[in-house]
Amino acid sequence: MKIFNDSIRLQTTQNVEDINITDLLEAIVAESRIKEGASHIFTGHTTAGIHLNNADPGLAKDLHDFLSELVPNKPSYRHNQGDYGRNADAHFKSLLIGNGIIVPVTRGRLALGQWQAVYFSEFDGPRNRLISVKVQGVVLR
Repeated sequence: MKIFNDSIRLQTTQNVEDINITDLLEAIVAESRIKEGASHIFTGHTTAGIHLNNADPGLAKDLHDFLSELVPNKPSYRHNQGDYGRNADAHFKSLLIGNGIIVPVTRGRLALGQWQAVYFSEFDGPRNRLISVKVQGVVLR
C-alpha cells in the first residue's frame, strides 16, 4: 500500500464561487502512480467546501443561488454580532456542502461519473485557500 500526499493552493477571486479542480486532482493522481485505491480531497477551511457536481457552470451559479435562499446571512446570528466576523452564512453553507470527499481511483484515474467534476466552493472570498489531497492504494506494474 502506497500513500501519496499533495496539496492545491487556490486564490479565489469572488465572494462566492465554484472552481472546478478536477484537472488539478487528476494531475496529482497521475503523479502518485497509484493505479487502484482512493483519493481523499479535504479543505480545513470553515467557510468553504468540496463537492461533486455536474460539470455545468450554470449549475454552479444555481447552487450558490439556492444556498443563499436557504441560508440568508441574518444580522441576528450571534456570530454576526461578535468579534468573529459577519459571515455566519458562509459557515452554515460549508456545513451543508461538506469539507471533503473520497473518490475512487481506478486504472490510475479518478473514477468519476460521466458528467461529474470535483468542485471547490468558496463562500467567503476572496481568500487564499488550501486543499489537502491524499491518494492511497497500490502501484501496479
